[in-house]
Amino acid sequence: MGPRQTAMLLMLVANLLVTGQVAAQSAAVPPAASGAPAKRIFVPPPVQWDHAMLSFRPALEQTATDFSNLTGGFTFGMSAPAVNARLPEPFPGLSWAGLPMANEYPSDVRYLGVPIASAGPLRMGLTSCVGAGSYLVLLFTPNGLFRLSYRLFPDKICTDTDAAAQEIFARYVSIGQTVALSVRYRAGKTQVVDITDSTAGYLIPTRWRQGTN
Repeated sequence: MGPRQTAMLLMLVANLLVTGQVAAQSAAVPPAASGAPAKRIFVPPPVQWDHAMLSFRPALEQTATDFSNLTGGFTFGMSAPAVNARLPEPFPGLSWAGLPMANEYPSDVRYLGVPIASAGPLRMGLTSCVGAGSYLVLLFTPNGLFRLSYRLFPDKICTDTDAAAQEIFARYVSIGQTVALSVRYRAGKTQVVDITDSTAGYLIPTRWRQGTN
C-alpha cells in the first residue's frame, strides 16, 4: 500500500471515529435515567489535508481571541494586576512585587492562588464536586500570565475529583495547540489540569508536585 492509499485509509478511519463519537454523544442517556455517570466525549478538531493526501494541518486557525472568549476575558500575557482586576473578588493592593515565588521554576515565576469557588468564569461552568481546598493557580513571569493550573483536592465530602478534572479539561481541549497546551495529570491524590501558553518555551514541561511550595 502506497503513502497516498495509507493516508486516505487513516483519514477514513478518523472520519468513522468522529462520526461514531457524535452519534454516541447524541444518543447518550442522562445519568438520572441510566444510573451511570455521564462521560464527556472529546471530538478531535477538523483537519485539512494537502492535495496529495500526505500531510494535514488544523482546518481552523485559532488565536488569542478564541482563548479569551473561552475564559471570559482572560488571556496569556496579562499582568498580575490586570488578571486580579477581572476576578470576582480582587485582592486589594495586589502587585508583582507582592506575589509569592513559584519555587518549582528556576526563573522568576510568581503565582496567585484563587479558590475554585472565587474563580469566576475560570471555573469553566464546573458542575462536578471539588474538595473545599481546591484552587486555581495563576502563574506569571515578568512578561505576564503564562499558565492556569487547576489543583483539585479530594476531601470527606468530595472523595474523588476525577470528574471535575475531566470536566475542566474538556472545556480547554477544543483550543488548538498553537494557542494553549492542555495537560491533565495526578500529583499524589490531587487532580491537576494545566493550561499553558504555547509560547512559554522551557516552562512548558514543568509540572507541579504536591508539597513543592
